[in-house]
Amino acid sequence: MPERKILFLVLTAFSSMGGIEKFNRAFIKALLKFPLIKPTFAGMYDHTSDERYVPNNLFQSYQGKQIRFVLRNIISSLQQDELILGHINLAMIGVVFKLFRPSKKLTVICHGIEVFEPVTGLKKKLLQQADTILAVSNFTKDQLVNIQHINKEKISVFPNTLDPFFELPQRFSKPDYLKQRYQLKEDEQILFTLTRLNSNEGYKGYDKVIRVLPQLLQQGLQIKYILAGKADAAETQRMNALISELKLEQQVIMPGFIADEEVTDHYVLSDVFVMPSKGEGFGIVYVEAMACGLPVIAGNKDGSTEALQFGELGNLIDPDNSNELYTAIQTVLKQPNDPQQLQQKMLSFFSFEKYTERLQQHVRA
Repeated sequence: MPERKILFLVLTAFSSMGGIEKFNRAFIKALLKFPLIKPTFAGMYDHTSDERYVPNNLFQSYQGKQIRFVLRNIISSLQQDELILGHINLAMIGVVFKLFRPSKKLTVICHGIEVFEPVTGLKKKLLQQADTILAVSNFTKDQLVNIQHINKEKISVFPNTLDPFFELPQRFSKPDYLKQRYQLKEDEQILFTLTRLNSNEGYKGYDKVIRVLPQLLQQGLQIKYILAGKADAAETQRMNALISELKLEQQVIMPGFIADEEVTDHYVLSDVFVMPSKGEGFGIVYVEAMACGLPVIAGNKDGSTEALQFGELGNLIDPDNSNELYTAIQTVLKQPNDPQQLQQKMLSFFSFEKYTERLQQHVRA
């Protein structure tokens, strides 16, 4: 049987650290595991690749040269048995591919916010012409059906996974070096959020966490809130103003970007991961937190429900209800937690091995 040639195109996989990039890296790694598949890969904005995931000769980095990326990969796609697009912003390539190779398979991956509003033009045509759409959650699938009016029969739910190289903790004691860095006391409990702080998004809910802190402190709880992640200037200013207004300078810590090698330790340092978002397509950070044995509080109005397995793995609340958020934080901080049990339970749903099995089903279809 001849090898099937598959081209997987992404905006970025290795030059950024967001949830979509993590998905793309895992997808590349998994696709290389299958016999009788000959995959190649390219990233429009990538400057390099990582040989842990893909041999350098199979991944082409275009360093933001958009026109070259589009033209070369239109030509390359015409030699393939299947074209997989990692984002609808690559619509032009997919539409041209279908124009000249209508019998060949076109797959499009949809992550979330990019399809939460009606799309037009080439993006709309791409979704209509795709043979298969992989949606990272049932929530994203519902948006494709209800907002983009796509036939649900061609949409498969294909959830994210824990990165195959994510460092799983073997011990769950809080790292001393982080306790010293943040000047934490032994009796203080740590709330943690790790996300991009973007003034143009506003749906992550960390400002709501800050707003319930005074109420929690009034109950005598000793709490610090570590709000981590790269922030733009406008959002930094907005958060600092809110912290100052509520007189929480001693309770809220904003360390900014956290290096990869310290992410696991920050999860282990914490007592609860809380991000009452209402715009997640899936929410890989919830999976990472649970991989470190950390209880999670998330919103119930988006793809977060999928990451928490509809409440089986964590606590889902109405992200617009501050009383529910307050009660959930209080409850989780008082509950006993078995980190290892939570870790293993999460892995039964979202391990890289499970992800690879799901991808193999798609490849065989």
